[in-house]
Amino acid sequence: MSTLCQMGLAQDGPADLLDLSLEDLFSAEIGEIEISNQLPRDAKRWRLQVKYQRSEFDGINVGTNRMSPADVLFQPGLEPRSNENYPIVPAQIHQTAESYALGYQVNRLLALQMVVPFIQQSTDHFSVVPGYERFIIESNGIGDVVLLGSYNLQNLISDKWQVSFGVSLPVGSIEEEGDTPRSPGNQQLPFSMQLGSGTYDLPIGLIYSDSGNAYSWGANLTGKIRLGENDRNYTLGNRIAASSWLQVNTMTWIKPSLKLSYSYIQEIDGIDPELLIPTPFPFPAPVTDPSLYGGRQVDITLGFRIPVSSRQQIDIEIGKPLYQSLNGPQV
Repeated sequence: MSTLCQMGLAQDGPADLLDLSLEDLFSAEIGEIEISNQLPRDAKRWRLQVKYQRSEFDGINVGTNRMSPADVLFQPGLEPRSNENYPIVPAQIHQTAESYALGYQVNRLLALQMVVPFIQQSTDHFSVVPGYERFIIESNGIGDVVLLGSYNLQNLISDKWQVSFGVSLPVGSIEEEGDTPRSPGNQQLPFSMQLGSGTYDLPIGLIYSDSGNAYSWGANLTGKIRLGENDRNYTLGNRIAASSWLQVNTMTWIKPSLKLSYSYIQEIDGIDPELLIPTPFPFPAPVTDPSLYGGRQVDITLGFRIPVSSRQQIDIEIGKPLYQSLNGPQV
């Protein structure tokens, strides 16, 4: 079981929120099984991993510059409307994801996993539209289901190297609606509030790990490639991430760790026409503009692994960005 409290990359949707977990889920613990011509008789082929992850976002970034929501909120009568101010501005985003990963050890080299996420999220907004001066939109449900395979490269390079591959199935909804100032009643919610990507995606990864009596360490290089365009005429940005971690093993009851991560996400390609308004400035809020998604970020994560038994453990992690350069304004 794992509990995560991490900062994601700004206003990306739940499809990218889950990517923060995939980096760890790629690391199916193949190395824990003895290397032999076949699995030991007492080897446990099945593995269950449960994760709870919460991400919170506030403030506004344009590139590396930190701003407040008031800095980008359009003020009628005091300033002209432009591409740098908006009548609706998100102030805070709260996202939680519960993911259930069921793994199966096919043999000493190959492991398979299925990951099923459940998403809950809400966004608090400021607005200059009468009746919507402060409002919240919400969405929740199942996200994109991911099928993963992890292969130990022991026969080719070393048992310290592992390659991972998979496919993300577009199960999560991209039709989430809510009451927004665009018009009375429910309308299509912005990209960041949808539950999936709407496309078949390819998660890939290369993992190195090593361990000694006192320390374990490793590095991951992961990515997600989007295939095609979804039914709402857009494609979420491709993603690449790299991380390195160190874990201390000198204590039996707790194993602290430190991880440094870099992530890069491209902007969204295409546009959902239902998010536009028929004015010279068609984007009523930054979260409706596909060019304002993505960017670069460096995170530091402090972790604690607590063994519960010989076959069970609890992982707790908390992370915070050290550096952000975002295609903003972004929350």
